[in-house]
Amino acid sequence: MSSPVDLIDSICDFLRNSTIMNMDLATKKDEEKALQVIAGYLPPKKSVPDPDFPFVIVRIESFEDKLEGATANISMVVGTYSEDAQDGWRDVVNIATRIWSELFRKRVVAGKYRVEYPCKFILPEEQPFPQWIGMLSTVWTIAHPIEEILEREVVIDGEFFR
Repeated sequence: MSSPVDLIDSICDFLRNSTIMNMDLATKKDEEKALQVIAGYLPPKKSVPDPDFPFVIVRIESFEDKLEGATANISMVVGTYSEDAQDGWRDVVNIATRIWSELFRKRVVAGKYRVEYPCKFILPEEQPFPQWIGMLSTVWTIAHPIEEILEREVVIDGEFFR
């Protein structure tokens, strides 16, 4: 079924199979590892032994259904770890740029969701150093629910109609 939740899961699957997974990035433990792609929110800190960074969190901002079409606003929060106060932001921007490039080269995810313009990236000025956070906001076309038309029996001027 086409839904905002299915869209989020489909974007996560798309990202897990994209070139961003070829990037190994720093963690809090002086190691490198591939990005985690997570739907919704990070798990509680005590539930996972691994450091949370690096990650991409795919979450819904809103969805809207109008006569001319239905859209969903989906954000992708990119988080990295770097003790380099001057250049730590670069990993966040590189990941966001790769996501943007992958999405707009393909344009359709799971054969049913289309990414639309505008696409916006924000790198907040205030950062939780040595962690770096940025957000990519995207707009997606999703399917309308299909209206059910119920059959009714009507009698007009003595004639029976369905």
